[in-house]
Amino acid sequence: MTTSLKTIKQLIWVLLGVFILTYLISLNMENHYVVANVKWLSNDFLFAIAGGAFASLAIVLVCEVIKYRQLKFATEGAMFSYFGNLYGQLLIIRGNCKRTLNGHDLVPDNLIQPSCDNSMMLADHINGIDYTTFCGKNNVSSVLLKFKTEKYLLLKNVISSFIYLRIAIREDSMMLLQQGKRDIVTSDCPHVKDALNKVIGQTSTILTYLDQIISQMDDGLDNRYNWHNLRKTLNTYQDNFETKTLADYMNEDLVVF
Repeated sequence: MTTSLKTIKQLIWVLLGVFILTYLISLNMENHYVVANVKWLSNDFLFAIAGGAFASLAIVLVCEVIKYRQLKFATEGAMFSYFGNLYGQLLIIRGNCKRTLNGHDLVPDNLIQPSCDNSMMLADHINGIDYTTFCGKNNVSSVLLKFKTEKYLLLKNVISSFIYLRIAIREDSMMLLQQGKRDIVTSDCPHVKDALNKVIGQTSTILTYLDQIISQMDDGLDNRYNWHNLRKTLNTYQDNFETKTLADYMNEDLVVF
């Protein structure tokens, strides 16, 4: 968007210069301020060239403005999609940890890893968004800039720290083996339990922050994406989500495409 905006501003200045030149030529045609003693050059010819250039540049400017508006709309859609999906992935992380903790279940090594990877990727996509408005900063661009400058690296560091859940699983597994027990790690094991609680606390903090900034962006776009209803849908889905067992999966009918 920055390149498109620069092109529009440059076209405006060039168009203004050509307009002034065309106006001066038209005045010269009427008042003959400057008389060129050249038979093959006339004011009419110069006026035709300048007027044609002005009309052509005006059409190019209109096309660039339309292109910019389309790009702005698409960028806002992508931005909202990335933030919304990031919110959803963190909901999945928190939900998986809560269900595992409350169910006293076995803790798989990759309990939250896929969602962590997706969250890191989405954060990178958001940081790479080029969103620039013609009239300077607005509510959306201010929120995005603050995220990039203040929260992006912090978010990635927090999500990276979730690797310690896997380390906790290894620690409890070794502890069980040293005690002569089977290395079946559940959410009742001390290190894993503490790690699960910490991940839940961290994701809850991030989710609260994301909800605030997504709401601010949606308000700045006149509630185009209806975030408040979408957030309720996402939270309701996670609250009512039930993990399938192997037996459930094996008893499912094949999906026909």
